[in-house]
Amino acid sequence: MPSTKPRPSRRITEPSGNAARNRDASLNDTAYAAIKDDIISCALQPGEEISEAGLAARYGLGKAPIRSALMRLRQEGLIVSRGRQGNAVSAITLRDVQEIFQLRLVLEVTAVRLAAGKVDAERLRALNKSAHVGYSPGDLQSETAYLRANREFHQYVAEAGGNQRLAALVVSLMEQHERIVHLGLALQRREQEFHHFHDDLVDALIAGDGERAAALTESALRGGQKKVMDALASSSSQIGLGHIDLSS
Repeated sequence: MPSTKPRPSRRITEPSGNAARNRDASLNDTAYAAIKDDIISCALQPGEEISEAGLAARYGLGKAPIRSALMRLRQEGLIVSRGRQGNAVSAITLRDVQEIFQLRLVLEVTAVRLAAGKVDAERLRALNKSAHVGYSPGDLQSETAYLRANREFHQYVAEAGGNQRLAALVVSLMEQHERIVHLGLALQRREQEFHHFHDDLVDALIAGDGERAAALTESALRGGQKKVMDALASSSSQIGLGHIDLSS
């Protein structure tokens, strides 16, 4: 008659199965975050061909988490499939640049109006302080840290408004915009460090002045749009934007 005593091996096997699933999910997330960060920072250049094997070797991961990550990134439009030829990082077109700014003007202006008077002053000032930190031109790590701090500032503002779908769209657009900025930072070789001054916006948000916050945001976005479009109008030899398709 079989023993009714618990089997130690079964107690070990079941948790390890859960642990394996958790590990797989963690590896999938790790692969996704690593590839996405490299796409946003342009370490993986727009239009660059990529393969599962190449990415697995690059990040020291298996093909399964790489495959899972590529599926998610294709859904986000950061990766495009080329059939049997594999995958490629999505190109940046002139239309992309225009549409990103158009949407940011609509969504971020709305987001700051909603956030006015709802932000935590101490937290907002701390995020603003982090966003003031500059970067070393040509240093990808410091450029990425600077842009991430800027994104975290705007993400908090958008989330403070209480509309989580709006906040998610704002963050997604900022990530797409960062690809453009990274190309500009890397290829224009500006000597002076960038500083993003949010002081007036912080004051308006804390004071609950939604209209002033909206006006400041619109002005900043239109100024940024002009700089990018002026750069695109410059000679390709000057700014080297061969990674942006100007025909689309």
